[in-house]
Amino acid sequence: MRAGTITLALLALLLPACASSPGPYRPSQTILRMPPVDYGPPGDARNPPQGPFQPNAYLRTCPGMRVSNAPPLDTERWIIDFKPIIVAFGVVLATAPVNDVCLASGFGLRNGRVHNGIDLTNRPPGLIYSGAPGRVVEARTSSGYGLTVVIDHGQGVYTRYAHMDYLAPGIAPGVALGFGHPVGQMGASGNAQGPHLHYEILTGNIDNPKGSFGLVAHDPFSFPAYAPVASPGY
Repeated sequence: MRAGTITLALLALLLPACASSPGPYRPSQTILRMPPVDYGPPGDARNPPQGPFQPNAYLRTCPGMRVSNAPPLDTERWIIDFKPIIVAFGVVLATAPVNDVCLASGFGLRNGRVHNGIDLTNRPPGLIYSGAPGRVVEARTSSGYGLTVVIDHGQGVYTRYAHMDYLAPGIAPGVALGFGHPVGQMGASGNAQGPHLHYEILTGNIDNPKGSFGLVAHDPFSFPAYAPVASPGY
């Protein structure tokens, strides 16, 4: 799969990460606009345009909840050294591809089972966006994950978006998406106790007997931050 060269324009004043949380918010922060990232041949007509998503600068755990496997937090539950944009095995990805959310569950062992992603929620439920340019390889309902989309970002890297209420227009297997393209609405389909996004970063070869469930899941908070190289005009 090849997604084309695309500039991820991330210059914006970013909202705090959990709009429903009480207490003082962190000051808004600007993320530097990233230079072009080469995902394929320049000028390729199949290159999808960038979507409207711009990630929040901060993320905190949800109030009134015991959040399993949370990364280190400060006294106001903000994730210390949160990285909004990461590099996962050579692919530049959004750590949390939704806006104004809080972390309801982290990655790792939970209630005796491995939780293969992170859970992000807000009220009212918000739109979910593609974490990086890629091509949809799954858009279907499963018994546990409910309405789910899996995107292939190349280099053996995939993302899964689960428990959605509905898909955004045009989302179907084979469709190419740019960074920040709407994928669907956060929901509570499948085995979900309330509206949220279950988000996974996966690696491997999807052409295996188990499909996307045969891929290896990774903790989104474990990857290094993307560090754009300064160049004239940026």
